[in-house]
Amino acid sequence: MRLILLALLAAPLLSRAQGSLSIDIFLSNPDAGGKVLVAVCPSKEAYDEEKGCLTKSLDATGPKVRAFFLSLPAGPHAVKVFHDVNANGKLDTNKIGIPNEPYGFGNDARGRFGPPSFEEASVTVGHVPVVTAVKLK
Repeated sequence: MRLILLALLAAPLLSRAQGSLSIDIFLSNPDAGGKVLVAVCPSKEAYDEEKGCLTKSLDATGPKVRAFFLSLPAGPHAVKVFHDVNANGKLDTNKIGIPNEPYGFGNDARGRFGPPSFEEASVTVGHVPVVTAVKLK
């Protein structure tokens, strides 16, 4: 009986568990300058619509940039990153939509004809800090 009571009392705390995510971003052209834009998306809908994602803009200095996201809800979060070389705030593409600026996704996932799926680009955040890496291409 005591175990059941403890489990019931702990359930709300576990459902609100939060964690942190550190992303090491390896630049393909570290001397280009500009910004590194990072999005961490908590759901497929947020990932697909690019609404509801947590974002950061970092100076693109050196071969590696680290982005920190604290107090994330536990669960999967998809990661999107691009090197905004000209610092115009958007991923520049050619006439048929292929990116002209370096980009990457969580797990170094690559899509075939478009971005990888939410599941492919996701890392799971829990109560232990998570460190992941993205190599921009």
